[in-house]
Amino acid sequence: MSNIRRWYILLVTTISLHAIAWAVIALLRNVLGVWGDLSTEGVAFQVAVLVIGLPIFLIHWLWAQRLAAADPEERGAALRRFFLYGNMTALLAPAASNLFNLFQGLLGMLLDPQGRWYGALRYIETSPFQGIMGRLVALLVLGAIWFYLRQVAQADAARVPMVGYAALMQRIYLFIFATIGLVLTSESLASLLHWFMLQTDADMFAVGRITLIAPIASLLLGLPLWVLFWYAAQQRFASGKIEEHESALRKFYLHAAIFLSALATIGSASLILNGMLQTLLGLNPEGDIRDALSVSLTGILVWVYHARVLRADMTHIREVPQQAGVRRLSWYLVASIGLSASLSGMTGLISVVIRAISGSAFGDPLREQVAWSLAALIAGLPVWIIIWRRAQGLAEVDGEVGDGERGSLVRRIYLYGFLFIATLTILSSLIYIVYQILRLILGEPTPSGLGTSIAHAVAFSLIASGVLLYHGMILRAEGQRRSSMQAQREATLRVMILDMDDGHFGRALRERLGHELPSLNLMTIGLTPVASATLNAIPDPRGVTAQLAEVGLIIAPWQAALAQAGNSEVAQAVAASPAHKLLIPKPATGWDWVGANVWHDEEDALKAVVGAVRQVLNGDPVRPLNETSPINILGAIVGVIVVFFLLMFIISAIFSSLF
Repeated sequence: MSNIRRWYILLVTTISLHAIAWAVIALLRNVLGVWGDLSTEGVAFQVAVLVIGLPIFLIHWLWAQRLAAADPEERGAALRRFFLYGNMTALLAPAASNLFNLFQGLLGMLLDPQGRWYGALRYIETSPFQGIMGRLVALLVLGAIWFYLRQVAQADAARVPMVGYAALMQRIYLFIFATIGLVLTSESLASLLHWFMLQTDADMFAVGRITLIAPIASLLLGLPLWVLFWYAAQQRFASGKIEEHESALRKFYLHAAIFLSALATIGSASLILNGMLQTLLGLNPEGDIRDALSVSLTGILVWVYHARVLRADMTHIREVPQQAGVRRLSWYLVASIGLSASLSGMTGLISVVIRAISGSAFGDPLREQVAWSLAALIAGLPVWIIIWRRAQGLAEVDGEVGDGERGSLVRRIYLYGFLFIATLTILSSLIYIVYQILRLILGEPTPSGLGTSIAHAVAFSLIASGVLLYHGMILRAEGQRRSSMQAQREATLRVMILDMDDGHFGRALRERLGHELPSLNLMTIGLTPVASATLNAIPDPRGVTAQLAEVGLIIAPWQAALAQAGNSEVAQAVAASPAHKLLIPKPATGWDWVGANVWHDEEDALKAVVGAVRQVLNGDPVRPLNETSPINILGAIVGVIVVFFLLMFIISAIFSSLF
């Protein structure tokens, strides 16, 4: 089926399907009195939707089913899978919402001494009967359609295995509801823990049991939702399929769960430590430690479980580049938060010391600052050390793993981001110091607290200098290591350039490679008399076959590898050589490339070849220079956002201390 026809059929089917589903729900609710008295106007509209929508749906859906039955390609099309899993998502989401409201209403009748109904629609008050029937109607209709589409999806998968984008649709569907279930379960667990911690006497249970309605309803919905969909995702992973093992989406789910739970744990741990420290310092901390403790315990539980799953995954599979990108994004985000919290705590403690030395009374404000700063330092520093040691350990490994880690975009954003923040901190502090000195030289009166302000600027500069020195040393060492390894690879790689035309392009390419990669061992062969003369190549009496058998990289126009388009002897020699081969898609009359750019401009071709040679030297897959993976794009966006907010936070902290 053509894409246009497929889009038309499935789009009309989707619209008519949902129109019919909600018309049936509205009609049944109207007839059963869920919305009060029967509305004849409503009945007329709902029946009209069914009379018109049902034939349209049946015509198009049966058309789609007939085409799928006749063509395996149509049954396995990614768009059909998108239709099935997209509509299953659109049906299950409101069904889950109605189930949550039903649980709320039933729990309200059970826990509220007055037996009030807590599952009412926002726009109308309902009795228990109306509420129960309204939710059951929606659940039955949406559930029946969802179950039917699920059966169709399973039948399709049994006949045509899901691969590529079709399998991705199912993974997205599974992880969407696994995420929703995990969020609902985590929130409800934190709320229930908090509630139990507050029960200090019998009277509080009677007063507080109404607050249990929403958490228990969330748990009753979220836990089964998470268990069912996460179990399905685990079963797919356990199937042993390479595509499931190399899924970046699964890695993203696990690392996102770890990152968010770590963020909640670190934040709540800081609040707990701050409260404890304020108590030790004789202060009366605001808030209740049980608020943060419930969040911290839940965050630790989620963190530990998903970390164990991730560790188990790594014992069964080898990390592929996309998965490594997701893992780096998670690690460096957590490391950024840990280091930022540590630096914030460190600057706060130094500020307290400076103010105490300057004669400020160690009163409540300074004690509060000590508590907050020490809590941030204690909570953030261990997290940064643990994550950074893991990341740095991988970056120090030789081979492909270490090369990928050192050259990753996310790592560079992290390192240069903190380098930038440190540089800007030093710059602003030094400007402030010089500004104050020049004011005094020019005869301005000495402002009050000048010594304290300058001491703050000096201290912040020293901390920033440490950050700058440490991250700068890492970047410098990695740059030297990269240059050394690059030179070694260049020196050991023998490159043969073949030219089948007039030799002009071969000579230009040899000069460009010699200029940009001077350690390369370059050789050229002109396969025509004109090319041989232009390249000034010394003939080798052993012949082309022997020469190509000794090199590690062959760069040639595509015709050199095809006997029908060039010299059959050369084509056989190229095919027999164990070297890596880079074929240039040069234009040729009567020949066209499918899905590739033909290089008409010589400068573009030279840049592309040099870039491809660099990728071969680095052990990377050869891809167009302007191609950026989604993980790199996501990492760049998130990294820039995180660095920006960290920058604003640190700068505001510095200037609030100076002025």
